[in-house]
Amino acid sequence: MGNRKRKRFVILIEDDFEILGNGLGNVAYQQYLPALFLMNTAEEFGTKITFMVDVAHQLALSRYQQNNPNLRIQKNLWDETVRMMKERGFDVQLHIHSQWIEPVYEDGHFKLNRNWNIGCCKPSEQKQILSDSVKYLKCILKPIDPDYRVIAFKAGAWGLQPSFPLLQELSNVGIRIVMGVRDNFRVPNASIDYTGLEEKYLPYQPLLTDITKVALERNDLVVIPLQPYAPDLLTLLRMSCRVAVNKIRYKNRLPYYHEQPIPEQARKMSPFAWSNGFRFSIRPYLTHLKIGNQPFFYLKASFDAVLRRLRAYDLERIPIVIESHTKQYHNVYGEIKRFIGYIAERYEAEVEFKDMTSYLKEIDEDPDLVTVRK
Repeated sequence: MGNRKRKRFVILIEDDFEILGNGLGNVAYQQYLPALFLMNTAEEFGTKITFMVDVAHQLALSRYQQNNPNLRIQKNLWDETVRMMKERGFDVQLHIHSQWIEPVYEDGHFKLNRNWNIGCCKPSEQKQILSDSVKYLKCILKPIDPDYRVIAFKAGAWGLQPSFPLLQELSNVGIRIVMGVRDNFRVPNASIDYTGLEEKYLPYQPLLTDITKVALERNDLVVIPLQPYAPDLLTLLRMSCRVAVNKIRYKNRLPYYHEQPIPEQARKMSPFAWSNGFRFSIRPYLTHLKIGNQPFFYLKASFDAVLRRLRAYDLERIPIVIESHTKQYHNVYGEIKRFIGYIAERYEAEVEFKDMTSYLKEIDEDPDLVTVRK
C-alpha cells in the first residue's frame, strides 16, 4: 500500500443528478442550480463529490429536442453542467432511471413507463441503455479529460434485481463499483428485496447471479452498501414535525414552470405502493445515510450514529456512502452546507473525502479492502 495516508473512514458523497422520477421537473431548477451550490460548497470545505448523472433522462431530452425550444435548452444546460463538473475537478459517473427508456412526449409532458428497476428490463434493453449512456458520457467528457472512464453505477430507485444478466452487462461496459443495495430494503411491487444481504456495511464482491450474496472468489465488481440508519423516536418526531411545517411553508412550485394541467398519472407515479414520506408503525423507521431536504439536526444525528456503529470494526479503511439528491435541496441550502462543514471539521482526524474514481484506485492497490467469502 506504499506511503498512502491512512484514515479510518472514506467519505463518498454521491449525488443522484436527476429531475423528478415521474418525469416532472426542469434541469435548471432541479439540477443546475443545486448542483452549482454543491460544487461551491465542496470546494469551500475541500471535499470530493461524485455526480451520478441520469443519462436515460438526457437521452430522452436529446431525442425530443429538435422541435421543442424548451427541451433543447434543458438538454444543452444538462450537457454544460456536466462538463462544468468535470472542468472543476469533480467525478462524473452513471445513474440510470429505467422508467426513462422509450418515453413518449406529448402535451408538454413526458409519459414514462412504470418499470423503475433496471433489473426487470429485458436483457436487450439493459445492454442498449448501458451502452448508449456510457457512450454519451464519454462523448461529452473525454474532450475535457482524455483519461475519463465510466467506472461506477448507481441504480435508479435502488433496483438491481434480478441481478443476472444485469451485473454482467454492467461489467461488460466497464463498471467496477455498484451502489443501490441497503440492508432490509424491500419494495415488492418493484421486485426489490435486499432483506437477505450477506454483507450489510462493508464493500464486497457479489455473485453475478445474486447481488445480495458475497462471491466465493474475486471478480471485477465491487458493491458498496448504503449505510442503514434508524432514527430514535425524538429525532423522528422532530423530523416529522419539520416535514409537516415545510409542506405548509413551501408550496409545490412545479406549476410555475410546467405546462398545465399536470397529468394525474405523473402526480401519482412512484416505485413505492405507499407514500415516500414518514409513516408511523410498530417497526422502527429505517432509511439510510443521505442528504436531501432534511434539517441539520437530522443529518448530524444520522452521520454520528453510522460512525459510532462503524467504529466497532477493526479495519483501517471503511467507505461510507452518503447519498445526495440535489433536486431536494431547495429551501435547505444553509442546513446542507452546515452539515458538510460539520463532517469536514468535526471529524477531520477520522475521515477522508474521496470520489468513486479515486476510491477504485485505492481498492485496486489493495484488494483485501473488499470482502469475499473466505
